[in-house]
Amino acid sequence: MKIEEKLALSETPISLLKEGLFLKAYNQSFYVLNQLLGFNLKPLIDHVKKLDRVIIHGGFPVSVINKRVPNAVPTVYGYKLLGDYDLSGYQAWYQQQCHLYQKRKAQQNPPQQTTTHANEVTAPKSSIFTDSEPIAETALSNINKTLTLQHLLFLSSWQPNKYPPIVDSAFIQELKNYFSQ
Repeated sequence: MKIEEKLALSETPISLLKEGLFLKAYNQSFYVLNQLLGFNLKPLIDHVKKLDRVIIHGGFPVSVINKRVPNAVPTVYGYKLLGDYDLSGYQAWYQQQCHLYQKRKAQQNPPQQTTTHANEVTAPKSSIFTDSEPIAETALSNINKTLTLQHLLFLSSWQPNKYPPIVDSAFIQELKNYFSQ
């Protein structure tokens, strides 16, 4: 089964996909199992290049399905859990997991220093400045700082009025904090 199919199945209802001797849950399904149903599964976070997307997954042995989830309904692909689940916290949780992934990757691959000549001016790769605020020296020192995967994921899915104004405001504040570090 392709990763696209796994992710589609993991949205609704909550799906446990049989992979060898294990049942695995992806993204939304994993969120429901861990955060809402109280399973204590270790999240595995991977970037899928083909989709240019971060996925969160985890699982447990097929042999304990009846003990862990007695109301699971068998399907062709594994099991599913029926019911209505509150997914209002999913996006925040997903963004947090993406941030943890980005942090882990940054620790594994520290950024390489680039040297420039004293008179050379480089264009910013990604920065946000407004005319109403003076550009602080700290902002200038980070002018070549790139956006994190978490920032890019949020921006790629952003649309006007998709999120409440407080989410947009929090994101802008996060960018300001990030570029002032």
